[in-house]
Amino acid sequence: MNTSKRRRSKKAATAGAVLLAVMLAASACGNSSNASNVNSGNEQQGTVEESPVVSELPEESGVLEPDVSTPEPSVAPTDNSGSIEDPAAPVKVNEGTYSGQVDSHSIEVETAAGVIVLQVTDEQAGTIDALPDDAKVKFEYTEKAVEGDPSVKQNWLDKIEEIK
Repeated sequence: MNTSKRRRSKKAATAGAVLLAVMLAASACGNSSNASNVNSGNEQQGTVEESPVVSELPEESGVLEPDVSTPEPSVAPTDNSGSIEDPAAPVKVNEGTYSGQVDSHSIEVETAAGVIVLQVTDEQAGTIDALPDDAKVKFEYTEKAVEGDPSVKQNWLDKIEEIK
């Protein structure tokens, strides 16, 4: 019985060694392919600029502050809703019948051209709550592009009042 235990342990040790060798070889191959992918990605995006190496640290604190003199990339300003603010967007004026709130941040108004959905802010909630359903309203709104897809526009309510 001792010989069968030795054979099993020998087989297990051999299998473990083979498995370890295969895993090491696979991880070594995986790292070199990832490194070549990273390098080829950098080549596609252009050359990578290296910053100068600073060998001397300030004596006072021993900490070198990062260089913040480089300009930030320009990004179109956005409001909290994810839409891109367009300062040149004209304010549009329209009249219709207030249908009610679609959800907590948008309302629906029926106009002569059809139904229009308007995004509202939290500051406008009091004005919206005071409007009865089916009230005749005059409203001002602007169209804003949705962040990520400038071809998609959202209508944002600027002002609304009931017509008596």
